[in-house]
This record gives sequence, structure tokens and C-alpha cells, in this order.
Amino acid sequence: MSPFYNPIQLPLSKSIGARFLVASYFAGTLGAVPRMDDCDDLRVIQQALIDLLVSKEWLEAGEPPLDIHASGTAFRFVTAVAASTPGADFLVTGTPRLCSRPMAPLLDVLRKAGAGIEARGEGGTGPYHVIGKRLTGGEFEIRGDVSSQFISALMLVAPTWKGGMKLKFTTPLVSRPYAEMTAKVMSKFGIGVRFSEHGVEVSEGEYLAPRDFKVEADWSAAGFFYEAAIINRSREVFVEGLTPPGISLQGDSATAAIFERLGINSEFSEKGVLIGAAPWFLPDYIEADMTDTPDLVPALVAGCIGSACRFRFTGVRNLRVKESDRLEALRREMFKLGYTLNVEEDAIEWRGGATPAHSRDIETYDDHRIAMAFAVMTICGPTLRIHHPEVVDKSFEDFWNQLPKLGLQCRREGEYMEVKRVW
Repeated sequence: MSPFYNPIQLPLSKSIGARFLVASYFAGTLGAVPRMDDCDDLRVIQQALIDLLVSKEWLEAGEPPLDIHASGTAFRFVTAVAASTPGADFLVTGTPRLCSRPMAPLLDVLRKAGAGIEARGEGGTGPYHVIGKRLTGGEFEIRGDVSSQFISALMLVAPTWKGGMKLKFTTPLVSRPYAEMTAKVMSKFGIGVRFSEHGVEVSEGEYLAPRDFKVEADWSAAGFFYEAAIINRSREVFVEGLTPPGISLQGDSATAAIFERLGINSEFSEKGVLIGAAPWFLPDYIEADMTDTPDLVPALVAGCIGSACRFRFTGVRNLRVKESDRLEALRREMFKLGYTLNVEEDAIEWRGGATPAHSRDIETYDDHRIAMAFAVMTICGPTLRIHHPEVVDKSFEDFWNQLPKLGLQCRREGEYMEVKRVW
């Protein structure tokens, strides 16, 4: 393998960062938290929480907006926080796509706890006029197969409710590691959380800010550099700052184990991780259940196709309600490049083979992970033009500046970013 140089620099974990910001809000230490400017999602949620702390005089002007832009995490978390903040009176809003995304399971529980939430969109969708109050806890039920962020949002606000919360899952919980991450962050702030197979219980309590809390580098973003390693197996990649699996709070630290099945080794040190391919192992097929790690699917799909490894991934139905319908986005854009994906209700697969590409223009559907997955796939050889490259700002504002370290050249042309391999 070629020696590495120019280490990859990742953004902060937006999942940990978002939970840390909410916990700091309730602990009364949000004002002491440095600005999180690595990505739009953290910027948006931090500003929205700061706005919730504005003076009473401003609130009397009536319904100031909390504009969440396109952040699903912020939309769910901030709505729950505003509803649980006595005296709050805000309109929680965002892009049309965001306002149309599912919220009913979360809102149903909040309303049963006494929240004042009025839907302003068609069919009970956003924006939402939220009037905050001290909510009353108790026993509630929620579907677990729509979004784990609903459970995380309720967990984060439940300590402020009278009596806390017992939440029963009526269907299996998807992305369970994210809810478990929420519990771990809350425990750092002194809050008691108990998980079982069928639900979660959160005690009423007071958030107490820990003396030292580190928001880790983002494992979800690291997946795209593991993608690079499987496509270009002759070159190592060094990624700074990643906390090793077993120590990391992030469920997506499972990235290392998943890609190890594809012959990609991870050598951890105090400074980060060296990623490289095992030269004696070239897999041609993989099956995996992605229920707990759905955000890795775009990078895995692109990486497997780019390395001619057939695959079948299950546990992916939740990808239809992300920033885009990711299953359909992957199917459409891979078809442009000559690859036919089979998409089922809860599975996506590629049986191998390709036809000549009929387009190199990649639509991104306002979805950061679609943009990043296809940009890295350019390592395969063909130059691609990524539409609306600014969508990566949602989670990884510096992404385009990292790609030259992989041997890719990025040049902005109007609404496109042209990405091509140069070595």
C-alpha cells in the first residue's frame, strides 16, 4: 500500500452534538457551549435552542419562528424541547420537505403529556405552533419503526416532566444504537434511563452538566472514507480523531466491523484510524442487516458497486423517510451510471453487471449522504457532476476540501460540482 499523507479531518458527530446541546439547554449551560459550526444541523439546533432562551418581552411580540431549515433531528428535538419549556410560544418551521416529514408518533405522545401543539400544514403536518408548559409524565406508547429520533426527543425532555416517562414500543425499534446513545449522553448529565427490549423508562430529574464532555468526531461521515478504501484498495487513508468502537458513543462506529467483512482493516491509535485493504481478500458478495446503521447504506452501496462486490442489504425501509427517499435516489442515480439496483420494501440489492452509462449528472435530492456517496465513487474512474453540492453542508461543510486527499479534483461549475480522479 502507498503510505498515507494529508489526514482526513472529520466534523463533530452531529448525533452526539445535538443531544449534548439539548442536555446543556436543560442544564442551564448552553450559553457556555462554543459555537458548533462544523455542519448546518448543529448550527441550526444550537441557534434554535438559544432562541428559546430569549427574553419574555420578545416573546410577547407573538409566535417568533424557529426556522430549522432542512434538519430532521432539529425539527424533532426542538419541537419536543419547546413543548416542554414553560412560557415558550414559537412557530417551529423549516423547508417544505422537512415540514412534510412524519411527526405524528412524536406529537401524539407530547399531546398526551399535555403539550400545546397546533399543526399549521395540511394533514397535520408542519409548521407547528408550540406553546410550552410543564408537562405531565406517565405511561405512553409509540411505534418504534418510524424514527428512533422520536424516542430520543422524548427521552431528552422527559426528565422535566412531572413523574418522568415510561414509553412502550408497539413495534421493534429501528436504529436502536441512536436511542442508546441518547441514554449514554443523558447519563453523563446525571439522568437515569432504563432500556428494555420493549421500551424505555426515564426518571424525573435535574440535568447537571459534567465537567468534561467531548463531542466525538463523526463516524457517519467516516463511512465515506471507508467507501474510498474499498474502491481504491491500493491506498491507505488516515482519518483523524475517531474514537474506537467499544469506547465511542456512536452506533455508527459499527462501520469498522461492517467494512472489515469487505476486507478493510482499521488500525486505531491515539490520533485516529488508519484504513487500508487486506491485499489477500477481495470479496465479491456481502449480505448485511442495516436496521441499526441505516445512515451507512449510501456509502456501502456506492463502495460495493465501485469495487464490483454484489450485495443484499436488509433493514432499510426507514431510508424512505430520510432527507430523501434514499432507496429510490440510489436506484435512479445508479441506473444513470449503468447499474441496476433491485429495491424491495425492506431490502436493496445489486446482482452484478453493468451497462454503458447514459448520464454523469447526479441529482442529490437535497440529501447530503447521496451527494457524498456518489462523489467518492468517482474514484472508480468516470468524472461525475454532483448537482447542488452545497447539500453536504448539512453534516460535513468541509467535505469537498477533503476529497483531494483521496486523489480527486473538485471544481464548482454553476449548480454542479465536477469531481474527477487525478491519480
